[in-house]
Amino acid sequence: MDDLTPGYDFGEDRFDLENAEDREIVRFVLSQALYGEATGVFCGKSLYAAGTLEAAKFYVRQAKQELAHLQLFAEIFRLLGITPSPAHWVIRLLAAHNNYYPLKVFMEHAIGEGMVLDIFKDLLLQTLPDEHAHIPLIKKKLRVVCKEEIEHVSWGEKETRRLLTERPWLKTPYYGLFELQMGVLPFMVRAFEKRASNHRVLRHLGPFLEYVRQRVRRQGQELGFVPAKRPGLLFRLWAMLFGIALFLRSQFARSTSKLDKNYLTELGFEGGHTAAVTTTDS
Repeated sequence: MDDLTPGYDFGEDRFDLENAEDREIVRFVLSQALYGEATGVFCGKSLYAAGTLEAAKFYVRQAKQELAHLQLFAEIFRLLGITPSPAHWVIRLLAAHNNYYPLKVFMEHAIGEGMVLDIFKDLLLQTLPDEHAHIPLIKKKLRVVCKEEIEHVSWGEKETRRLLTERPWLKTPYYGLFELQMGVLPFMVRAFEKRASNHRVLRHLGPFLEYVRQRVRRQGQELGFVPAKRPGLLFRLWAMLFGIALFLRSQFARSTSKLDKNYLTELGFEGGHTAAVTTTDS
């Protein structure tokens, strides 16, 4: 993910923001985005457990960006003259903060924010009608968000690769959690299924959902935790149970500080010790 080129093509199908039903659908989508940005601010909590200066810099930058996104989406609601609705339970589940770093970078950054980017880049930027007075400004704001989400996903992918190299055993629970995440996605769209066949945008719901699933599957294969060929049912069940167990265990994880223990090494003082400074009287 390195540009804003759409991955799924909605063709010429657009929402009609003069239509009450369409406005309600857009309101639902934006409300889920708003909740995601609100919980994204929790990344500031990860600063305490940052293991490197690079990680610390990333989480400081991301926290500032997520706070800005939160205000930006509030502006979008006001421009459209709508108010947010409560977040769907699937979004609440997928956006939950995790204190266990290997799950945080995998579930929140690599996979979670990757799917958020699909919604912003492929759905909203294509289907919001440019004819509406405020949409060009709204799309300009969304493009800013997308570029920063790309950065967040890249960080998640980079850290996921590193962790899988250091701890290969994570591949199995990662794969199990991936299968579970893909399994709950359809619950997000059930409310719109009855209207899907007769609606110009919603008729893309099934194909778009499948596109997201396949994109995430390819992402998982590139990162190394999704096998090239889908495993049998028994392995998938074992992986999901392993993933659930690791996720439940992670809920009791406590962040521990690291930079106060390795800051000298991080700053380039090899071994964590500085050479003695000798002074002489002139």
